Amino acid sequence: MVKSIMQAPFTEENGNFVASYGFTYEELRQIDYALDELVGYWNMWKDDDRKDVREDALKQIDAIAELGHKIDYYRHRALELRDEEE
Repeated sequence: MVKSIMQAPFTEENGNFVASYGFTYEELRQIDYALDELVGYWNMWKDDDRKDVREDALKQIDAIAELGHKIDYYRHRALELRDEEE
């Protein structure tokens, strides 16, 4: 049986409803790994000679890093809840 946790609020900042989805612990680990790989990819571009490429790369790195922090928190909280149930 796969369990998931729900974290509120279930609305976006603009007030729109957000559907909730559950992830397995392995899926969360895979997502976290993929985000790290994406940051590595964008790191190649952050030192490019073209200013617009550098700025875009830094913006992408920031966005991916923020998403990574959310995934880390979600996974950490899910593992805490699993341990509390045992």
